[in-house]
Amino acid sequence: MTSSVPVLMYHYISRWKNPIAVSPELFEEHCAAMARNGWRGIGLDDAENFFIQGKPLPDKSILITFDDGFLDNYVYAYPILEKYGHKGTIFAVTGKIEPAAAPRNTLKQVWNNECSADALPRVDQPYVKHELGFDERQDPFLNWEEARLMEKSGVMRVSCHSAWHKSVFISPEYDGFYQPEKRTRTFDRIDSDIIWGLPRFKALPRLANRAFIPSQRLLAAIRELVPQETDAAYAFFAEEANLERLKTLVQGFSKDELGSYEDSMSLQGALRQELSQAKTTIEEELGRPERSLCWPWGAFSPDALSIGKDLGFRCFFTTEMGPNPAGCASRIHRFKAKDKPASWMMMRLQIYSRPWLAKLYSSIRL
Repeated sequence: MTSSVPVLMYHYISRWKNPIAVSPELFEEHCAAMARNGWRGIGLDDAENFFIQGKPLPDKSILITFDDGFLDNYVYAYPILEKYGHKGTIFAVTGKIEPAAAPRNTLKQVWNNECSADALPRVDQPYVKHELGFDERQDPFLNWEEARLMEKSGVMRVSCHSAWHKSVFISPEYDGFYQPEKRTRTFDRIDSDIIWGLPRFKALPRLANRAFIPSQRLLAAIRELVPQETDAAYAFFAEEANLERLKTLVQGFSKDELGSYEDSMSLQGALRQELSQAKTTIEEELGRPERSLCWPWGAFSPDALSIGKDLGFRCFFTTEMGPNPAGCASRIHRFKAKDKPASWMMMRLQIYSRPWLAKLYSSIRL
């Protein structure tokens, strides 16, 4: 029986070049090599029972996870997992999952000659040209009908990765201003009132930090100077003199005048809303209880953990490397699955299936 369950952390299964993307061709190599060497991707229910109760699992059991809920997980990862007899888990940002619609084509339809590769959804290119001329990040996500189809198949589970995967401002320190321009990140949204011209205050994950809230006086002054229609704001920032006027305006505010920190009651309420909304949405859309939560960016506070447990979550997944022995439900480690050969993957599975070796290796890698 296994003594430590390796948990793989994928994000994109896509041909788009990105540090957290693995091509579908290489992902298939990973899955084929795992099957060939006796490793099997298990279902989340079985993993939860091991993490919570210590229920035994066969040797070479692994949990294959995908963060965020990108559409490529359905188009590419789902049929590849099924082909090699593995199961997987998608930790989805529930607010990003699209409304129920007809399931879209997957790689399986291409294999069965039911459609051409050109008929697959746009999942290898996340940028779309904005009408003002700059590129804007618009990652496609799963829809709820696709989530239900995957769960019904028994191949893929869809679980919680928070409701919105947002950050919060954490201090009055800032670098630049919000303006219409190329978006390079998927999850760059701030849990605050964002207007054009607002200083880009330092930000960190919502579930791990107390929010710094810009003052209403600051917001009103910026709105008076900076047009809030996107095309007009774009034209405003094209003029260097306008940017200097904005800088002068904001520099006229002391740090205390720029904003204040949320109180404990507001913080607790925000954490509870973010987690309860995600859990309720999953349970209502998929018709089953939800026990697992994957922390966005792996970041959480003691308050967030306490609220998560109070809401009924039992398993909490991080982005930290390390062993996963029976009973580790409050802090489950994962390792990043990289765009590297299957031999690299096989070596990591050997490491993370041995508690002492996983602990030693992760301490060296920190």
